[in-house]
Amino acid sequence: MQTIILAGGYATRLLPLTKDRPKSLLPIAGRPIIEHILAAGQLPTPITLSTNQCFAVQFETWRQTTGTDIDILVEESTCNQEKLGAIGALAHVIQQRTLDEDVLVIAGDNLFGFSVDEFLAAYDGSLLVALHDIGSVGRIRNRYGVAIVASDTVTGFQEKPDCPSSTLASTACYVYPRALLPTFAQYLRQATAAGQDSPGYLNQWLLEERGVTIKPFVFETAWFDIGDRASYIAAHKSVTGSANWIARSATVEDSRISECVILDNARLTNCSLTGCVVAEGAKLERVTLRNALIAAGTDVRITQ
Repeated sequence: MQTIILAGGYATRLLPLTKDRPKSLLPIAGRPIIEHILAAGQLPTPITLSTNQCFAVQFETWRQTTGTDIDILVEESTCNQEKLGAIGALAHVIQQRTLDEDVLVIAGDNLFGFSVDEFLAAYDGSLLVALHDIGSVGRIRNRYGVAIVASDTVTGFQEKPDCPSSTLASTACYVYPRALLPTFAQYLRQATAAGQDSPGYLNQWLLEERGVTIKPFVFETAWFDIGDRASYIAAHKSVTGSANWIARSATVEDSRISECVILDNARLTNCSLTGCVVAEGAKLERVTLRNALIAAGTDVRITQ
């Protein structure tokens, strides 16, 4: 078995934080998201990270700086409209690396509370899917892919449904048996654009067209699909146990902040911020903001 980490997206909902940085390298409590993933257990090696041309240099710099032994495979896309999508990226890795063994697949923006070792111990040779019990149909509606489980087997998938049939969210963490790897290219030949980017559509197709058995791994520990400002802040709060995260090199003077993330070398003076993320090196003075993303190097000072 080996591992594929998917990091080919452009994270448009987190702009401007992700203008020149892949989402997987955004820090959570001072550590890039991808490093939290790599520390979640004994990931099978080799590990291949799939990314796009725009972020390849950043990942290579990170790899060299940290000494991480990881294979970086670059797809040809240079913008959000060109990206291969999750299934396209997986098919690309399978083809380019001529894979012929079971694969652990993890989305590079996933922060989860279970151990990868525990997840892999549940693998019995059938397609395995990690499912987080959200506990509320209202919270899952139109937000996540949903799995329907009966008698310890997944019987169906719904992709961001209006009327979810369960509270089990699919968390983009899977083990695909080697026998299924050729089906990725077969599926892509008939998939819609949406179907190329959502594993739930592939998994439903495998159920319907191939009669594949899919097993659930249900967990209730923390899980964050880090896709927007709110989930990014919530992930910090879960990891640190604190309402705010302030980097050691940041400075906050005479300011009130609530539910905020303040990154390296940012400086706040006489500010009031709620639900904000302030990127590296930003300088704010006499500013009041709510639910904002502040780009690195921003300098805003309200004079009196």
